[in-house]
Amino acid sequence: MVRKLAAALVATIGLLGVLAIPAPLAAQSDGDTTTTTEADSATAPSTETSAPSTTTSEAAGGAAAEGEPETAAAEPTVIAKRGDRGSAVRDLQTRLSRAGFSPGVIDGIFGRLTEGAVVSFQNAAGLRATGVYDSETAAKLASYTPTTSAGTSSTIMSTREAQQRLTDAGFDPGPIDGLYGRRTRAGLEAFQRHVGIAVTGRVDATTSEALRNYSANSPPPADDGGTVRSLRDAQRALANGPFDPGPIDGIYGTKTKNAIWSLEKLAGIAMNGQWGADDEAALRRVLDGSVGGAATSHRRRWVEIDLSQQLMKVYDPGRAMPILVSHISTGSGIPWRLGRYSGRSITPVGSFTIFRRISGWHQSSLGLGGMYNPLYITSSGIALHGSRSVPSYPASHGCIRVPMHIARYLPGMLPNGTPVIVMR
Repeated sequence: MVRKLAAALVATIGLLGVLAIPAPLAAQSDGDTTTTTEADSATAPSTETSAPSTTTSEAAGGAAAEGEPETAAAEPTVIAKRGDRGSAVRDLQTRLSRAGFSPGVIDGIFGRLTEGAVVSFQNAAGLRATGVYDSETAAKLASYTPTTSAGTSSTIMSTREAQQRLTDAGFDPGPIDGLYGRRTRAGLEAFQRHVGIAVTGRVDATTSEALRNYSANSPPPADDGGTVRSLRDAQRALANGPFDPGPIDGIYGTKTKNAIWSLEKLAGIAMNGQWGADDEAALRRVLDGSVGGAATSHRRRWVEIDLSQQLMKVYDPGRAMPILVSHISTGSGIPWRLGRYSGRSITPVGSFTIFRRISGWHQSSLGLGGMYNPLYITSSGIALHGSRSVPSYPASHGCIRVPMHIARYLPGMLPNGTPVIVMR
């Protein structure tokens, strides 16, 4: 009996030992591995354990997927950056200028102004502002439309619109071509000085707003107790003096504006091109001879060109008041180069005589621009001539620009031999 109990105990212990074999040991047998795996996968505990494992794996895969574009996506291709030169930079500058982000002179050089314009555009387009012209910036720039405010006007106007408004206001930006060059910069700077804002030479938001608010059409003169009650009255009063406002039609155009400018500069009052009480009082001083007297005297009709006032004054002997006063624009002082020729845009000071003339339009021998009815005073080509652009500041290559409506009859007033005195 004892032997039978001992045998049964050994058998029981052996069975328990088999059931207690760890999985790693069972894995040593291919048959046991298959059976054990199938059994484990069929048990509830294994199912509950594998579910969290799967979720963790998916979460890890999801995290990798979310991070993948940031890591694996190609970085934008750099096209140009500060310090670069060439056609790609010039193309960038042209595109920026047309979009209203002034990059400075379009010269193919990626400098500080170009980098600043790129940054401004990237901010406006919602891009990361790096100042580097890359493929992403190029794509946005190609399809960029300026955002608008106040219904129709963009916050920063395009260079072309600024040029048009500068021209309408009498500030010469050069050709209205949408390209930011030296003349556009000079026109912007003159306008900015004129209206009292920061002189940046760029089409920024402040300048854009000022250009929009700068009216080319003066409001009717205020009823301030004077004799002038309308713009037509103002034109008539100017024409009765030595000024030429054009037709007495009550329309405020360039001719009337130039005449008011001439009066304001001659009398030394604030120059805004808009008729007011100060202008009426100034005209009275001109008519009574208090202001506008000649600086020199001659035995025949003569011309005085005042560079500081940017005025042309025509005098007759024995008269205190000039017979004609006109707004002009003389040499800008800016260096120029055209092929093998170069120089500085200076109107020479001194005593000269009109010795040669050409009727109608004439192109400068150096190709520096057209001249209408030029009256030459130097052998180097300096002349009084008509121009479609006579801004309120020195802008010529050295000649004396005169408004077109005055240039039409000026040759009849000034024969060859007329003394011309150019003074500072």
